[in-house]
Amino acid sequence: MKTTQRMLPYGRQYIIVAIYEVLEQDGVRYEKMDSSSIVSEIPVYGNKSVFSISVSEQTDGTQLLVTMVRPCTGLSAEGIQRAITAVADRISQYLENETVLANALLRRSKSH
Repeated sequence: MKTTQRMLPYGRQYIIVAIYEVLEQDGVRYEKMDSSSIVSEIPVYGNKSVFSISVSEQTDGTQLLVTMVRPCTGLSAEGIQRAITAVADRISQYLENETVLANALLRRSKSH
């Protein structure tokens, strides 16, 4: 499988910003395909592959879809799936970290 999807409890725009932040942290360039889709060559475990990352609003959250468009030469099927999962995990983790940090700051400001 060359695609993974995650249903996330965040708004579409918030997830898009998280995608940009993760890509910028990795120092990679990206191309906006439309308002909800990005294509980028992303290094994962030392291998650079081309990924398409898109988001769409659903009734129960926002769907994050990560697809490997062009794998690194010689990457096994298992390696492809690990790389796709790693990209989705980075974005999900960024969102979780930002949410936890924001909540911690809010609690601290209310207690002072």
